[in-house]
Amino acid sequence: MSRLERGAAVGLLCIALGVAAAVSDEEPAYRYQAPISVEKTAAFVQLPLPASAYGRSLGANLADLRIVDGRGERVPFAVLAPRAAEAQSVEQQRDAALYPLPAKPAANGVWGSPVEVTLQGERISVKRLGSATLANATAASGGWLFDLGERKKEDPPPQSLRLQWSGPAEFSAAFRIETSDELRNWRAGGGGQLLALASAAGPLTQPSVMLPAHAGRFVRLVWADAAAAPVVTGAKVIASTQNSITLDKPTELVLGSSPAPTGKTAPDEAAQRALHYDLGGVLPLVQVDLQLAPGTRVAPVRVQGRNHSDEAWRELGASVFYRLERGTEVSTSPPLALRANVRYLRVLPDARAAALDAGLTRLVVQAQLASLVFASQGAAPYALWAGADKAAPSALPLATLVPALDDERPRFGRATLGEWQEVTAVARAAERQQQRAALRPWLLWAVLLAGVAGLGFMVWRLTRPSAPPA
Repeated sequence: MSRLERGAAVGLLCIALGVAAAVSDEEPAYRYQAPISVEKTAAFVQLPLPASAYGRSLGANLADLRIVDGRGERVPFAVLAPRAAEAQSVEQQRDAALYPLPAKPAANGVWGSPVEVTLQGERISVKRLGSATLANATAASGGWLFDLGERKKEDPPPQSLRLQWSGPAEFSAAFRIETSDELRNWRAGGGGQLLALASAAGPLTQPSVMLPAHAGRFVRLVWADAAAAPVVTGAKVIASTQNSITLDKPTELVLGSSPAPTGKTAPDEAAQRALHYDLGGVLPLVQVDLQLAPGTRVAPVRVQGRNHSDEAWRELGASVFYRLERGTEVSTSPPLALRANVRYLRVLPDARAAALDAGLTRLVVQAQLASLVFASQGAAPYALWAGADKAAPSALPLATLVPALDDERPRFGRATLGEWQEVTAVARAAERQQQRAALRPWLLWAVLLAGVAGLGFMVWRLTRPSAPPA
């Protein structure tokens, strides 16, 4: 009995090993190739990746990409991720009108106004009072009145005044300021000090008068000691705005709707009214927009996505897209900011809204696609390979390939990717592999059934009555 069991086990092991060898995967091979056209030569060349490269890549994070030269030798390269937007401060300057204040009033007195304000509708007209020259009035002045001018709604609020003066070379003058909108009601705005120091390296100055938040149009500056104050000759209104500067512009794709992807998941009721879009690969999206059919359209929708056709849909965002026609003018909705890595998108209109026209509705996506940077070595022409799911990563760390990236980036060359071509032998091998993968469960069931049949046969032989001896 034990000898037969050992024999059966050995037989089953041999069958299993034979089946495993028959269905074993072949060595990884690159299924797609595309030529690289170098438009600007340099020591390092940047190759922006199109969306088609993401669709041909089978490795995670573009791990299966490889660059080769004309002899098929590897070319060292690295993946260059898009740079994040950079915050930048933009300073705006404009001239302020300045008027010397009259002599300082007695204790608890009220400062006189050197100008007259006239309200004409929504405009304020400012007129200088008196005929004294600026130089004569300055000599007896206890301070200054600054007119910042009218500010439009889109203009940033002023943050400071930058003063100019004529002598002396060194001084220290303290001041306090007040602000007003109409020269009648004044609000305290704090104080400060102007400085000018002479040094061997040049004059050192502090010319800024910081303004409070929501400062009025008029600013009244009063010296603590007019005798120590400089003679102000001009003033600039300083307003700063913070802008976000895009360093690497995203790639725009305009897509028409496609049939609903088929997979293992059963179609739901929402799929009947939804529009489906195939991006061609798992792309890093930053925003999406809908180009609606002509006419006035309002479309409240939900946007869902998934990476594979057999996955469940996941919620990505919701928005109201519109196209409003008012005579010859057309207004459209802003795009929907969307940070997601996804291949398939579907747009589900609200049940209370009209269905979307599948033939005329276009999806506009902005994707932050990466680039490749490779060294100009080897023999041209170069080519990009992709489509090997089990290939070892070929990209080097960016710091290894380009040690001084910030210095080298402005000197990068430029290249573009040509049309993809499919390697016939690799494509056929992939089809055979898929066929074997489909047959693998049947082969395993055949091995199992063969083993059960063999064990049954041995049990039958052991339990059969033995023949009487001759």
